[in-house]
Amino acid sequence: MASRSLLARRFARCSTVLALVVHCGSALAAPKLQGIGEAALGYTDNVQTAPQTSLPGDTTRTSAALLMLSPGVLLAWQSARVIQRIGYQYEHDFFFAEAASNSSANRLEYQGFFDLSPRVALVLGAGITESNRYASLNMLPPGVAEVSALPVGAQTFLQGNADETLYFDVARNWRAWQGGNVLYETPIFKTQAPQTSGVGARTGLERLFRRDAVGSEARANYTVVRDAIGVDGLPRETQQQLVFTAVGTWRHDWSTLFASSAEAGALRVQRFNTGRGAWYPTGTASLFYTQRVGDAQLSYTHTVTTNALLGQSLLVDEIRLRGGVPLTRRGDVVLASNLAFQYGRLIDENAELAARVNVLQGDVLLGWQATEILQLGVRYQHIEQISDATTAPLPLSFVQNSALVGATIKLPPDRDMPRAYRAARRVDGQDEIRDAAQPDSQLEPIGD
Repeated sequence: MASRSLLARRFARCSTVLALVVHCGSALAAPKLQGIGEAALGYTDNVQTAPQTSLPGDTTRTSAALLMLSPGVLLAWQSARVIQRIGYQYEHDFFFAEAASNSSANRLEYQGFFDLSPRVALVLGAGITESNRYASLNMLPPGVAEVSALPVGAQTFLQGNADETLYFDVARNWRAWQGGNVLYETPIFKTQAPQTSGVGARTGLERLFRRDAVGSEARANYTVVRDAIGVDGLPRETQQQLVFTAVGTWRHDWSTLFASSAEAGALRVQRFNTGRGAWYPTGTASLFYTQRVGDAQLSYTHTVTTNALLGQSLLVDEIRLRGGVPLTRRGDVVLASNLAFQYGRLIDENAELAARVNVLQGDVLLGWQATEILQLGVRYQHIEQISDATTAPLPLSFVQNSALVGATIKLPPDRDMPRAYRAARRVDGQDEIRDAAQPDSQLEPIGD
């Protein structure tokens, strides 16, 4: 109970800081409010993500038509130095032949960008999600959510996360950054599942050239899993783990449309319960495509990650193609997709590799902007999970296919709203998304 009280106090402090930041931004510019409404008809062939091999007491795999309704609202502030967005979205899925499996999800998100001085910028993000695993489609657009293994059946959970990144131009052609993040995930409504909390930090330094940037970064992530489940499916005591990573980085601009980034190094997984640990190589290579409207990314990653829903850590190899690009010159027809394959191995309490968990995801959306406020779309999603585990709540093998035809209305249209801030991936910074409402000369400086 003491640890939960401490965590609650930390979240209260974070909420206070967030409220002060929002108040500061609201004083600089009048907010803009956007209403969002989405409705779709669809079909899924596995309502409850039932495993391929039926388990005692589990329901069998069933298919059903569904109606998805998702209202939402977005509040945004914008000035020359501040961009803030707060959005809420609710989704409810009605399964016509499986009323007991009707599901809902709530998500509240915040993003803020603050140009604190000519050399210092701050980016903040936070989100709270309440959902269950009966939901067949993710309310996020394709490619936004992380690729991860899923528990089968219904699991209602509450998840909160927050992150910050502070960028410094320390000298001419030298850039440094510092970041941190917190995560808390807990089952609710009598769901029996692990509870995961974690905190992370990173810092780095980079030297910029005309088309290249080289540097290094260090990261540390500490995770605590209560009501943990071992890789054999049996209960374990509270698990504590620290992952420390050190990498060298390189970025390169190939042309006005293409850029790349790469990193390579090593990481250490340390399990405090057993005093055991292991070293693993880590690396990432990414190719980016960016234009005025739309972007895409092809990436490969080898690293250790923690799955908060499962309460498990995995060593993964992941290849992913994601993005959204216009198919017409006017930009009224858009293709958004996320194609990913993840090969993973569970890491046990002795930091040794255990059961295999592979995830294949395909999510494609074809959208047509019929009017300024109305978008029509067709979406298809395929999720296939292949696992050596045979005991729930470990990730089991299942296949799910879903399809939706729907419409989205936004009032006012997106063009009248400040866009979400996106940090530059290119060395020259030309792909940064940062809308300015007025010249800097009309604002008092926020700091030095």
